Amino acid sequence: MDRRTHAARGPWRPEEEPRSMDVEPPIHISSVYRYPPYEKPLRPRKGEVKYGRENNPTVMLLEDQFATLEGGDWGLAFNSGMSSLSTLLLFPGTQKRTILQRVVYGATRSLAERLAERTGSKVVLRGPPWEELLHEATGGDLVLVETLGNPTLRVPPLDELVDRCEQRGCRLVVDNTMASPVLLRPLDHGAGLVVESASKYIAGHNDVLAGLIAGRGEEDYQALWEGRRLLGTHLQPMDAFLVMRGLKTLFVRVREASRSALVVAEWLEAQEDVERVYYPGLETHPDHENALALFREGLFGAVVSFELRGGRRRAEAFLESLRLAIPTASFGGVETMVSYPYMASHRSLGEEEKRLLGITPGLLRLSVGLEDVRDIIYDLETALKASRRELRG
Repeated sequence: MDRRTHAARGPWRPEEEPRSMDVEPPIHISSVYRYPPYEKPLRPRKGEVKYGRENNPTVMLLEDQFATLEGGDWGLAFNSGMSSLSTLLLFPGTQKRTILQRVVYGATRSLAERLAERTGSKVVLRGPPWEELLHEATGGDLVLVETLGNPTLRVPPLDELVDRCEQRGCRLVVDNTMASPVLLRPLDHGAGLVVESASKYIAGHNDVLAGLIAGRGEEDYQALWEGRRLLGTHLQPMDAFLVMRGLKTLFVRVREASRSALVVAEWLEAQEDVERVYYPGLETHPDHENALALFREGLFGAVVSFELRGGRRRAEAFLESLRLAIPTASFGGVETMVSYPYMASHRSLGEEEKRLLGITPGLLRLSVGLEDVRDIIYDLETALKASRRELRG
């Protein structure tokens, strides 16, 4: 079955519920289940279905669907993207040295550093330049990267990282949130685990928080399942239903938004008010060749970051002048959204570190939605003109 078909239909079959023949999978909201401990569990690999903090039938459907989409043997669902990461970083908990790509979501970095302080382990930030990361990867127990680094969309040399980690025996974890399994399946390249904030493209409608992890190793599955059980980071059934609803249109949404994003990126690059554009589909992006090697469909995601001339004052005036795009802190919905990393996702970093990462006072991150691309560009053009007047006035 094609991945797009599986996303649209999932593992649920109406004939499996002969009493009602629901076309949509039922939402199992019970927190407890009949559980005679002397009976053999129906799904021993996933543990007994006895208590909602451990397992839920609706959530299990989502996990099976996600595992298939990512090319994994198993999937696990969590109540947010950050809870999936926290569970991953704490369990199995054997890593003493974590290598973290420097250009990552700010909360991911803060979480890794604070957990390291409390557990006595160490977090090392490396790359770009990517040679720095490749060199350091051989000295870590766990290497964590993003396929599209937040917010400047740097693309690591994933295949080379896989080779380095295989030589050393370290676990490579890939946050695939900005690409989604539509554009890339890191497990097919040899990554050990893939993690996604399902709140973004997978759910796709800005109405649910969820995180997902997929992998192929049984040992990782058992450790993460047990960690989720102990931490209480299990996804709720209604949220699982909403994520599965989003998966139905995932391929259509991501492909359409990615096509529009390239048009917007090319338009932005031609504007005098724009200092630089970060989009891996452009030849001017520093990781364009890496992106070509990884994203085989010729689609490079729906996020475009760009730096305005005029710094913070210009960026704030631009955000205030938008009428279609929504100033907010997230991405991946059907609506076009714009965030301000300097004062949002990466505001806790020092000025020198922000400069090193390219997070300037004029940098904006645009999540291209499903509106007509001409309307998106018109809104951006209008905001550019209005903010230019504001700067001069």
